[in-house]
Amino acid sequence: MKILSITEKIPHPATLPDGIYTGTWGGYIIELRHQRKYYELTSEVGVKGMGFGVVITIKDGIATFEQLKN
Repeated sequence: MKILSITEKIPHPATLPDGIYTGTWGGYIIELRHQRKYYELTSEVGVKGMGFGVVITIKDGIATFEQLKN
């Protein structure tokens, strides 16, 4: 099959407003969706596996997270 196009995916820094969000954690990456956009957050600690639910809290621009009891 023929490839129609190739584009470079370049992540760029983003911010989220203060609030509480839910996401999914795997490795060192937490994924969340806010207002039809997807975000990847990098955690300072990693986890083996994927799909762990977390709650992300952003207050005064500082983001923290806690793992939900699965």
